[in-house]
Amino acid sequence: MTGPIPTHRGERVASSGRGALAAPRSTSSPASSESSDQQNQIAAQHQAFDYDAAERAEMLREHEALQTMLMAHLKNEDEIMKKWIALI
Repeated sequence: MTGPIPTHRGERVASSGRGALAAPRSTSSPASSESSDQQNQIAAQHQAFDYDAAERAEMLREHEALQTMLMAHLKNEDEIMKKWIALI
């Protein structure tokens, strides 16, 4: 399952986090005794956490892709070495 092509890390915005899969968080509750300032702080923390989680997940995906490419390269080199030895 592939998603949209990610932009450069420096160009990412906090809203690009997990995309449409994330459930929207409700910042207002009728029985809540928190002030709107506290709710804004909590919302900012949620947004920062979501961004960090998305960044970490993207780094893991990149790491896995690089490992896959490295293994393919090593297998190719191994096959070349086997053919070279067979020629001797």
